[in-house]
Amino acid sequence: MTYEEASAKQRTERFGMSHLSIEVGHLYAEDLARPDALREEMAAAAAWVEGTTAALAARLGGRKPRVSTCYLVDDYFHDNLPAPEKLIAVLSDAAKDAGLRIDYLARESACATMDSLDLAALVAGRIVFEPPAGTTGSRPPVSDSGWLSNGVPSPKPRGIAMGAPLLWRPPDQNARREHSVFLDVELWNEGKNGRRWSCPMLAAVWQLIRLGVLRNQGRRIGVPELEDQLVPAEHSHDPAHPGGERFPGEWSSMPSILQLEPKAFPFPAYRTVSVLSGSFLEVEHAVRVICGSVRPDPGAIESIRRSAEIEGVALPEELVDRMTYIFQGPF
Repeated sequence: MTYEEASAKQRTERFGMSHLSIEVGHLYAEDLARPDALREEMAAAAAWVEGTTAALAARLGGRKPRVSTCYLVDDYFHDNLPAPEKLIAVLSDAAKDAGLRIDYLARESACATMDSLDLAALVAGRIVFEPPAGTTGSRPPVSDSGWLSNGVPSPKPRGIAMGAPLLWRPPDQNARREHSVFLDVELWNEGKNGRRWSCPMLAAVWQLIRLGVLRNQGRRIGVPELEDQLVPAEHSHDPAHPGGERFPGEWSSMPSILQLEPKAFPFPAYRTVSVLSGSFLEVEHAVRVICGSVRPDPGAIESIRRSAEIEGVALPEELVDRMTYIFQGPF
């Protein structure tokens, strides 16, 4: 393994990067009940993958771009998913029919906890929010409230003597253009079973993993496992199942990120594109607010910047500017 010095005390792991990571969908349990819609989604995603790859090749001066594709399975908010063997078969068949290659399959629950690492908490601990000038400081910090905003909310109205109406002031977005689009994002809530991370928070972790900027004491987070390294389901040698099974029987036993294509380009990439249903628009707005407030490991940022520079690839300074979306309508 090759390392690069990040500080006097810590070394930052370096690894190969793709030019682009394309997320070709986000699977919910109910999607399996609509196989036709799933196939149509895959067909549309395949067209976007082809077009995006061609555009990237043009920007690279004709060089063949390194593009990897991925799919995220929601096993965090849904515990009634079919077994991995069945779900991956349905997904793979739909992709094959569309002429689409899926290189990596990831579990959304791994964005909360990955290999015993409280990953969402690690990212939450890197959120930096500085209240704009003029705020009173009455709002508790993100670490206490679990809420992150992109500006200043409306202050609590104050009454005026002699029965005059209460005064109201509108919220104000940071770095707004002409008009404000204020957003308050819930990162987590506390329940009887402990902390429950929100969809935007987990999706923000997912984006940061794909961009390769997360480290744990300098070490890479989110290394995919090859399919042939898996321990299959317990009955894989059962005579009743002569063909055996390729995957474990439970999602909790599946890798955080499974590499389905042995010759796939690297999972992390300089930039990401997410091809999603339009219903994810609000969630991804929140994701950008979160990612824009996270301060990743400086050694990781510098390592990626140098690698891109060697390749002649220009990267935006802001992480959120490395994230692009394609929202599709209902099928």
